[in-house]
Amino acid sequence: MDSIPDIPANSNHASSLVNDLPIVHIISFGRRRGPLSPPPDLSIDLRSLPCPPKSIRTGRTGISKTLRDWLFTNETVQERFQVARGQIHGRLDQADAEGRTEVVVGVNCELGKHRSVAFVEELGRVRFRGWNVVIGHRDAHLKRSSQKHRSYRDPYDEGA
Repeated sequence: MDSIPDIPANSNHASSLVNDLPIVHIISFGRRRGPLSPPPDLSIDLRSLPCPPKSIRTGRTGISKTLRDWLFTNETVQERFQVARGQIHGRLDQADAEGRTEVVVGVNCELGKHRSVAFVEELGRVRFRGWNVVIGHRDAHLKRSSQKHRSYRDPYDEGA
């Protein structure tokens, strides 16, 4: 009987960590639903980055390769990504010096579904030497409220 080859574990899931390295948790969230609690060690705000157009956003989160590809073709996004990588490296160096074994990085946009999720997915591919990377998405799965306040203006709706 043929055996099925072992599939390598995804190092971005805490259940697959089999070493004693410290952990950096990188979590996406939407500002609209409030800050992370407890507060992260490092916060990265992406609300100033361009929003994907409705045709790209609809039915997708930042987990979608289509949405990530669209977002990361933008030079401003690429530059912000490099800055964020540097900020995380700096925070991890500081944590090493302090003897800490866990660091939390919060990455937010407005709703926590598109820009921040795409960013966290890409940061999860980065190898931070001496650290395990675990990613999570607090708000990516939540539905938008169907009840809009009368004075509310959708920040993504260009026609409003």
